[in-house]
Amino acid sequence: MQKRAGFTLVELLVAIAIFAVLSALGWKVFDYLIKVKERNAQHEQKLANLQQAYQQILKDSIQIAPLASNVNGEIEPALVLQNDRFVFSKIGVTDPLLQGIPAEERIQYQYQADTQRLNRLRTRGLNAAAQMQPESSVLLENVEQFQVSVLNPNQLSSWPEYEQQQDDLMQKKRLPKGIKINLTVNGVAYEWIFSLLNTDYLEQKQKS
Repeated sequence: MQKRAGFTLVELLVAIAIFAVLSALGWKVFDYLIKVKERNAQHEQKLANLQQAYQQILKDSIQIAPLASNVNGEIEPALVLQNDRFVFSKIGVTDPLLQGIPAEERIQYQYQADTQRLNRLRTRGLNAAAQMQPESSVLLENVEQFQVSVLNPNQLSSWPEYEQQQDDLMQKKRLPKGIKINLTVNGVAYEWIFSLLNTDYLEQKQKS
């Protein structure tokens, strides 16, 4: 009588055990790859947000202009850096539809340590009443530290440089040579330096 070929119970148990081990290893590898992909996506998004903030600050720095601002009847310097307040005048806004949008704006960077947000406040025009609310947008999140300095060419923690000349309109229109921003985002420290290209704007305007 011919014996029927097949697997014994022990062989089946061994095969099942091997299959279970391979499945567990395969799942761990698959789970690891998914987590790596998610981390890479988050890292890429953080870099994109950082680059977007850098480009916005770069654009603002290029358009900073020596134009004093009139806030509720009080003349304010073109650029103010006092007690962590950083505000400046800028030009370059276009109005292709001729809607009467002024070419000048007043910009302020406002850091909120409690929410770790860097906000950008924008007021259209250089003449503003006290009750006017600026347009606010989040420039960057997860900012653990933010500090602005001006370069003239020495590094200064405040501007205008000479307090006793604050009443002089020409002094209020002066700009430093550049600005330096130190910030820490997601545990990484950065130092950004920007040259102010419109420091001679007023002189060119007067000659034209």
